[in-house]
Amino acid sequence: MSTIFDDETDVSTGEHRWTLCGRLTAEGELHVLPLSKLPFRVGRRPSVELTLPRHTISGVHAEFYQLDEKLFLRDLKSTNGTFVNGQRLNGSCQLKENDLVQFADAPFRVVDSVEVCPSRTICADADGQALAFVQFDQLLSGAGIITHYQPIVDIQTLETVAYESLIRSRLVGLESPATMFAVAAELERTTLLSQVARRVAVAECEKYSCSHHLFLNIHPSELSVPELLRSCEELRSNHPLQPLTIEIHEGAITQVQEMARLRRDLDALGMDVAFDDFGAGQSRIAEMGEVRPRYLKFDRSLIRDLHAAEASHRHVIASLVQMAEQLQITPLAEGVETAEEHAACVEAGFVLGQGFYYARPMSAEHAFNPARAASTLQEAAT
Repeated sequence: MSTIFDDETDVSTGEHRWTLCGRLTAEGELHVLPLSKLPFRVGRRPSVELTLPRHTISGVHAEFYQLDEKLFLRDLKSTNGTFVNGQRLNGSCQLKENDLVQFADAPFRVVDSVEVCPSRTICADADGQALAFVQFDQLLSGAGIITHYQPIVDIQTLETVAYESLIRSRLVGLESPATMFAVAAELERTTLLSQVARRVAVAECEKYSCSHHLFLNIHPSELSVPELLRSCEELRSNHPLQPLTIEIHEGAITQVQEMARLRRDLDALGMDVAFDDFGAGQSRIAEMGEVRPRYLKFDRSLIRDLHAAEASHRHVIASLVQMAEQLQITPLAEGVETAEEHAACVEAGFVLGQGFYYARPMSAEHAFNPARAASTLQEAAT
């Protein structure tokens, strides 16, 4: 029978010396698991002390045991391995406080005193950060990345014309883009993570035998390194027919001449450029005219409650939309959430729209299934 201790369990009495902190399932809650009886076996079978209901876990996967009041862990010839601080375990090894152990893809933290981890909430704060660093390599391999796709639509017909790819993950402590890139920054791997995310997004789309137009994000740090162009060249080489647009945050544009050169280089690769979050900070209208991106994505702050805004504000937005079109730049309203905002964007002259009103980000299976995608758009519009 599995040993599971929830918040109601008293783990602060000092009765148990060793404690594990982790999740039993990939999306489950974090649990405090005292090693109350040693040896303590971990596996998929219900007969072991800790049952992990995952297909990656062997029936009897590994075992904790004590020797001279020291805690040891041994792998029991598991198929997918047992890891300690990221290193695969051959045989057994002694564990220390705060060691990170993984049974296949199930990570746990070892605590050498229940007082260090008296509750699930405290454990979650400390454990999540540590697990995030241990699992980061799975993101860089692409195995831990999940790509969602949000439709970009023709604002008049609501027909999907492109998808923006958005990075996600189910890895503990790395679920959101913010946490992924926070850890990447600590490890000085932001550029590499951004490149991998683009490769995964395009490859996932290609699995469905489709050549949808994809909008791909870059991290601002990539604008200062030559790897950006090389990574785009690699994408184009591997996916010669895929329509691709590179999204650049408007606030990251500081060197206009370099940006114009990048625009020309991407044009030679058959890739377009979109300025993202236009209007969120200092709107660089002059730079927009010099670089001439193919798309201009108006920030959500300009679209929110546009229908209820003062006439002067709506006139300014319409003028910016018209200016973009005069420069042969396609204006896109981002973050449209209501029918009223949609109608105001139509009135302002936007060509494209994106936001929850049309469709939320969805999996590749959903996005690239024509029947499902059409149903999602129809439900949003009605």
